[in-house]
Amino acid sequence: MSQRIRAGPVIAGIIGTMGLAYPACAAICPKGHGSCPYPGKCFLYTDADANSVCDYTRTASDGLATQNTAATTPAAVPSAGTGTSASPAAVTDAGLTAIFQQNALIIGIALFAVLAIVLFTIFRSGRFGKPLAKTGVTLALSSFISLGISEIVTYVLMGDAASGTESGFAAVYLIAGSVHVAYLWKSGAIVREVVLALAGESVIFGLVLNVLIMPAEFAGLLGVALGSRTIAFGAMVILAIMVLTFITSRTFCAHICPVGSIQELAYCLPKDKIRIRNSRTLEAIRLVVTVCAVIAALAGIDLISFTGAYDFFSLTISVWAGMFVLLLILAVVLYRPICRAICPFGLIFAGIAHMSRFRLQRTDVCIGCKKCEKACPAGAAGADDPKRECYLCARCTQTCPVPGALTYGKRNT
Repeated sequence: MSQRIRAGPVIAGIIGTMGLAYPACAAICPKGHGSCPYPGKCFLYTDADANSVCDYTRTASDGLATQNTAATTPAAVPSAGTGTSASPAAVTDAGLTAIFQQNALIIGIALFAVLAIVLFTIFRSGRFGKPLAKTGVTLALSSFISLGISEIVTYVLMGDAASGTESGFAAVYLIAGSVHVAYLWKSGAIVREVVLALAGESVIFGLVLNVLIMPAEFAGLLGVALGSRTIAFGAMVILAIMVLTFITSRTFCAHICPVGSIQELAYCLPKDKIRIRNSRTLEAIRLVVTVCAVIAALAGIDLISFTGAYDFFSLTISVWAGMFVLLLILAVVLYRPICRAICPFGLIFAGIAHMSRFRLQRTDVCIGCKKCEKACPAGAAGADDPKRECYLCARCTQTCPVPGALTYGKRNT
């Protein structure tokens, strides 16, 4: 029996707490395209030569460039005779900012502990719905929500010192998140309210840290595969997602990815929907897009980046951000069009999920009412439908009239 809770107040709390965190502007990062409007969020590559320009396009044969030895112009210091000095308030503000930056990690850990305890108590009390009786389930849900909030707050408090740490924050969030969500699914605790709460948190995570797997990393990852670019931490994170997908199915795409999460929220808006029952149609389009993206990447063009995801999540006003908005409008009526028809990683993860060890599937108590098939927006709920396009949206489990007829567990052989 699923343990249902109402996550509406949780969503409001997440948005209210993290809405104050505005994405910090970072250095401009030329990713091989000349002047680039994207903030300096190089997910796959690091600054190997220690200068102020990120090495997104560095090749394995480049070697280390000489360090930037240009002297930094010191800030003007008022002389004793000028009579000018910083106001006490300015000095106090600067001191507080420095304290927050230096202790951001400690503050984040403390915030995580406090939030986890508070949410644990709330979920066990049943204040927002049916109480969660199982300690492990309650702890997993409260700790995952607390992890996302505390990471966002820590990143914001770090200020300029946070530059270059995005991959680390993202790695912790996606690995811990995928494991937590898989456990929650296995325990029967995932309902639509929880799905929407996690989607809201992941969207805000993407807006603040601007760390996205799709789309801008695809060309870079292809370069790694071809040996033309050096591997870095971000590439290993993507490999970790692939391993997790093989074990837990598409928990990352379903609940962690900001691009997927914002489409999940968009589809909840009240509007007549376009239902494409045969998922192979969109899969065929995605295959063509991926092949074109590979060919373009070989020519040095990051075709998938033209979806504008980075511009949108960095709040950059541009034509490509407008393109992403149009895709979101499409996502209101067509379920996850980016994931199902555009994203190359969606193609990769779908292939891996087809062989996943754990997945959502029917049991022997299913009565064949087909309500789950009518509720599934991806056309993946049929008895013979492949589960590679199942985004774990919980619509089928919420609609199913027979407890235990649909469960998340080890794949039937």
